[in-house]
Amino acid sequence: MKNNQIVRPELPLETIDPFQASVGCLLVVTFPKTNSKNYPFAVNIAEGAERYAIAVINGKLMHVAVFGKTQADAGRASALLGYIQSWRGALVFVQGQIVQDRYRLPQVLTCFLQSCQCRDKKAHCHRIIDDPFSDIPRNLNMSISISFAPKPQIKREMRIDRFTFPCKYLFSWFRFQEGHPSSLQDQIQAAGVEHGCNVCPNFSSEDFEKIGFRSVMRDAFE
Repeated sequence: MKNNQIVRPELPLETIDPFQASVGCLLVVTFPKTNSKNYPFAVNIAEGAERYAIAVINGKLMHVAVFGKTQADAGRASALLGYIQSWRGALVFVQGQIVQDRYRLPQVLTCFLQSCQCRDKKAHCHRIIDDPFSDIPRNLNMSISISFAPKPQIKREMRIDRFTFPCKYLFSWFRFQEGHPSSLQDQIQAAGVEHGCNVCPNFSSEDFEKIGFRSVMRDAFE
């Protein structure tokens, strides 16, 4: 048996490779037996996951919990991460790799769980933004406005395209790179991987799309 495979004793033909299992699920958590007072609670949560197994590897009892992309399993995963955060030997797998910096994962899961309570998840997840490169004028219409100033002021209408940004959690950290060869959607997707947003079942960079425009009036010679 490979070291990264954990066998359920009562079903010896079944194996769970946490690297492989994490590719198609929410995340996978493995942890050893500990003397922590929270150990029984962690085991109870792990047993309720979509898939669960236990085995002895290198002389140590190890639990593995494979959490599905559901509201209930996200809640279980969030609770389990809270218990095992500081435990030695505990590992978290996401999309085929061990997560080294797992402190962001509970925040991402909390954000997802909040969205599950909303009638429209997009109302929680999406943010409406101006064209990130809106300093480039487009669709300008000239007009003249008369005021009490000695000279008439010439104004122009600028139409600024508006877009949906697909992730509330990522929004604070993200900046588009003008001139980057990758598409704007791919830039968002890559940033989502970096910040752990790809764990969220709602996360889709393809939701970045134009939804309309807004008009602003500016001096013609700004």
